Amino acid sequence: MNITSRQLKAFLLTARHQSFSRAAEQLYITQSGMSVLIRELEEQLGFRLFDRTTRRVTLTEFGNRFLPIADRSLVELESAAQNIGRSATAANRRLTLGAMPLIAGHLLPAAIGEYARRDPGLEIELHDAERSRLVAMVSAGELDAALGCFIEPVPGLRRIPIHRFSLMAIQSQAEAQHLGRPLRWDDLVEARLLGAPADNPVQQLVERHLQRLGRHDPPELVFNYLETIIAMTAAGAGVAVIPTFAAPVCRSHGLAMWPLQDPVVPVELYEITDRGRKLPQGTAEFNEFLKGYIAQWAEPGAPAPGFARAA
Repeated sequence: MNITSRQLKAFLLTARHQSFSRAAEQLYITQSGMSVLIRELEEQLGFRLFDRTTRRVTLTEFGNRFLPIADRSLVELESAAQNIGRSATAANRRLTLGAMPLIAGHLLPAAIGEYARRDPGLEIELHDAERSRLVAMVSAGELDAALGCFIEPVPGLRRIPIHRFSLMAIQSQAEAQHLGRPLRWDDLVEARLLGAPADNPVQQLVERHLQRLGRHDPPELVFNYLETIIAMTAAGAGVAVIPTFAAPVCRSHGLAMWPLQDPVVPVELYEITDRGRKLPQGTAEFNEFLKGYIAQWAEPGAPAPGFARAA
């Protein structure tokens, strides 16, 4: 049995108006089309629903018994469809966003809070994870998008530029006088360096520039998390080279910060998404807001305002 909602509507309208022609007008079909719907329904049910005369159409005994069942079924079907539709609409206004821990912990919360006041209808669900985990989560559909230093393209994923930063050197204020000003890459060749593991793309970028100047040794101290590198630098453990999007965190630790010159090395902050996945409504608007939000404290291709300067 394959009873459709259109057949049920045709039956209910005909029973209400006791007329095929008036019911057909309500359903926006021809009278013959209405008769076909009723006949098909009767064939599936195995009994007649209406007695037909030249003047009117009346329900049979079985039609009367079927009427409340049809009415209840159609009401439940339409109600369920509306509820599911509302849930689908709400889900389509939920953005699951991942980010590297420092970005998730220090940049995005305030940005998300500000955007929520502009567009309270978009729910942003934030997740923090390391780069490889973010890539896996976006690829698996666990995240709609993720922010990070995705320097190399990832197969199957789209990279959307959010902002261009650069590399800077950081050091505790107590040790800051030991570095030259303005700071160049060759000033770091003999420095005690703190860094990330060798498979970190930013660390690989740092080491490529140092190797050109003759330094082939890895950092003296290696940490998995950027926050740890910053904290250990503040404790006087050495010098670190990190992206300038970490400037607000560095300022909170009272670190001296200098943009590295000769050359200035750009580091792009990207959003990655699955090429085949449709993004929730409002994602593009949030991205544009985020670009402007970051631009308030970071200049394109240069470190964020407020870096320490030589006296």
